[in-house]
Amino acid sequence: MARGELSKALLEANGNRRLRRHLAQQLEELHIAPPVAASSRQALEAPIYVLHLLTNSLPYTNSGYTQRSHKVLRALKAHGVPAQAVTRLAYPLVVGKWPRSERELIDGVAYHRLLPNFYPGTRRKRHEKSVDKLVAMVREQHFSVIHTTTNFPNAIVASRVAQRCGVPWVYEVRGELERTWLSRLPIELQEDAEHSEFYRLARQQETAYASAADAVVTLSEISRAQLIERGVDADKIHVIPNAMDEELLTTIYDRRQLREDLGLPVHRKIVGSVTSVVDYEGLDVLIRSLQYLPEDVMVLIVGDGVAKPALEQSAVDIGVEDRVIFAGRKPATEITQWYGVLDAFIVPRHDTPVCRTVTPLKALQAQALGIPVIASDLPALREVTGGVESYVPAGDVRALAAAIESVKETEAGKQWVATRTWSAAAEEYEKLYHSLR
Repeated sequence: MARGELSKALLEANGNRRLRRHLAQQLEELHIAPPVAASSRQALEAPIYVLHLLTNSLPYTNSGYTQRSHKVLRALKAHGVPAQAVTRLAYPLVVGKWPRSERELIDGVAYHRLLPNFYPGTRRKRHEKSVDKLVAMVREQHFSVIHTTTNFPNAIVASRVAQRCGVPWVYEVRGELERTWLSRLPIELQEDAEHSEFYRLARQQETAYASAADAVVTLSEISRAQLIERGVDADKIHVIPNAMDEELLTTIYDRRQLREDLGLPVHRKIVGSVTSVVDYEGLDVLIRSLQYLPEDVMVLIVGDGVAKPALEQSAVDIGVEDRVIFAGRKPATEITQWYGVLDAFIVPRHDTPVCRTVTPLKALQAQALGIPVIASDLPALREVTGGVESYVPAGDVRALAAAIESVKETEAGKQWVATRTWSAAAEEYEKLYHSLR
């Protein structure tokens, strides 16, 4: 099962009914084909009214995904494009959190919660219930476009709602399910797993639903090119990259004061990242680079995740534990000050398929604040940072240490990121929605 051979695992799970049920449902979901497009569609009139179907959202989940969703929705509203959001069935209950109500206003953006009286026991029935509830919402509130994001279970629901309501739907490819799954496996298993049943079927589903959508959004030219190679119509793929808030460009902060306020050393060089603490982020490389750096250099990691215990042990093993600060996860309202204490922002991602394609939001925030970025020399990282920062070979500890030691502040990053604002993104979304007429 861990290597993605689901049918084989199903045959071998004879005595485990719960595991068999889970595997059977997963296999079924991987074979649910997109519906045939509606033969008749209502005319798309102004103003266009958009419903975003999301996996999760603020305030219950704080991640790059939820931050992009919220920034986009806020920018659309400011741009005069009516848009609301709805999260997947039973969220946030399914992550152990109780919603305040079935409709919440966050910074003026409406988020709807699909809270069923009972939670269906199978994936297919959950999709069916989601579709029924969303069809009622679309018809009642007269939404004219459905916009959803990866992964494909969202597309299963969105495509069926669009078909029944006779409206167009947009599929936003923010990540790659199969490659993200692959990146979480031990390195020695990844080559075989890339040819596994799960990898093949998940990739097939993502391609099928991107092909079925009326329009596709990607976050990078790299992702767009890969979708075209997989057979998705190039004419309907729109690149709307990650962006940042314009006010960050004029944010003034006192690094020394921030460090004093947060209890951090004032006179030492502090480099680090604000990130999910997972293996593919390459934070192990950052920690090991301390062996080749002066004693006054420290690493700050803001965030949490499954890789944290191993990283803490690694710091102990190489004798740098007193030079690494694990600050943990911080509220979104405090993130800017944690960026502000850094002398350099590091994105040391490993050279994996997902890291070569997915463009992270976090580096843009550092650039907007004028903090120099040092990143692994991967296509996605060069694209998202405009090619104006410092880049080192992925996994090269000594090269990263040398870049950290020689890093200097410049205006290049801030000048680049000034062209990547959420306001500009909203304009592109509006053009996309109007193209669906």
